[in-house]
Amino acid sequence: MKEFVGRNAELRFLEQYYGRSGSQLVIVYGSKGVGKTRLLQEFCAGKGFAYYLARACSGREQCFQWGAELREQGLSMEKYPDYGQIFRAALSEVPGERPVLVIDEFQYMIKGGLNFFDRLTEFAEEGSDGRQVMIVLVTSAAGWVENHLVGKIGSKAARINGFLKVRPFGFLEMRALFGEYSMEEALHSYAVLGGIPGYWVNFSPKLTAEKNIIRSIVAVESRLHEEMEVFLERELREPCVYNTILSALAGGFYKLNDIYAHTGFSRAKISVYLKNLMELDLVEKVYSFETAGRANAQKGVYRIANPYVRFYFRYLFPNQSMLQQLTPEEFYKRKIAPTYEQYTEEAYCLACRELMGREYRTVGEWRGKTGNIDIVASDAGEEQIGIACCKWSGKMLHSDYERLLASMKKARIKTTDIRLYCERGFDEQLEKAAGEGRVKLLGIRESEGH
Repeated sequence: MKEFVGRNAELRFLEQYYGRSGSQLVIVYGSKGVGKTRLLQEFCAGKGFAYYLARACSGREQCFQWGAELREQGLSMEKYPDYGQIFRAALSEVPGERPVLVIDEFQYMIKGGLNFFDRLTEFAEEGSDGRQVMIVLVTSAAGWVENHLVGKIGSKAARINGFLKVRPFGFLEMRALFGEYSMEEALHSYAVLGGIPGYWVNFSPKLTAEKNIIRSIVAVESRLHEEMEVFLERELREPCVYNTILSALAGGFYKLNDIYAHTGFSRAKISVYLKNLMELDLVEKVYSFETAGRANAQKGVYRIANPYVRFYFRYLFPNQSMLQQLTPEEFYKRKIAPTYEQYTEEAYCLACRELMGREYRTVGEWRGKTGNIDIVASDAGEEQIGIACCKWSGKMLHSDYERLLASMKKARIKTTDIRLYCERGFDEQLEKAAGEGRVKLLGIRESEGH
């Protein structure tokens, strides 16, 4: 098992509830592959616990399957037990004064009926053989938890003690998890996989990002390629509409009016479907950082938040015919390679925002009607503001700096903390400006380990 890195805040959250008096019921949720199972393995280490992975089936079949598992463990169990019998049996031989019951993908049990949640809360009140228990309900259906769970269980929701959303790692955290990668290969991988550890295990640090993408994504028989199609069909009930909108976003149609003009769907329909995509953390609405230059700022625009979904709809979805006719290597060379360095720019900006987030409380961006600022960071009350421009594909030029200054003027931002992030070097004019203290020239490489 890979050494456990990160998730310290999440572990503290779970330990906090584990240490409280009385039985505790906690919901842990987050996208598939984000690391929920690994987190709970670390939390349960040294504790007495029982684990069950729910199936998508009826409540009666669920009890049958769980009961069969318990009989395999040598426990006495009826062929068709009820949930109360199962909960008691599952922890009956678990050692410790405070056993932990982990139920994974619990949404299937609520949807399956048989009053699962009612029986669970009753068990929490009763405890296990006089012992207080901690129950951890886990699910990959993040949007369902945030928007439908309470409606499904009603007043029983008051019995839930805490919610923990496990979010994807940032780039710097992924570097700590997968330190075998060079910085460049790590960023190229992050641009397509994002901060989902479950995706990264499909890549090999012995191969370049290019070869990994070819082998594990472009190849139509690869697991990640198939997983994306299965994911979209599982999560999105009307794939034709959602695919159309996601394809529009990946193609550069970021504004509501632009999506309307491209798709032909009504604005009302687009808004509803965008809301659903945001609930699934697949799309985000981006607003310009609040500045005095609001008149020159764009209204909120939409973009794909999940890097893998963005990659899929940028390169694979619009080229399905070619994908079937070319070898994976040929497809990469013709359709991905020419633009991939430019494509990686967004991932590089995210990594630089992480760095500035270590110094500033709030980190965002400014999108103007003409001109953008990659990073605008501030402390509380905007007493201190930091500005940055990020460039991955090539050397940073003085003209990039001049465009940044022009955007700052439009945004009415004044600050002495101006940073230029680039891994490919800076021209002589910028070196001179840095020597005069007008700007800071930085990169991620020199920041590693700090």
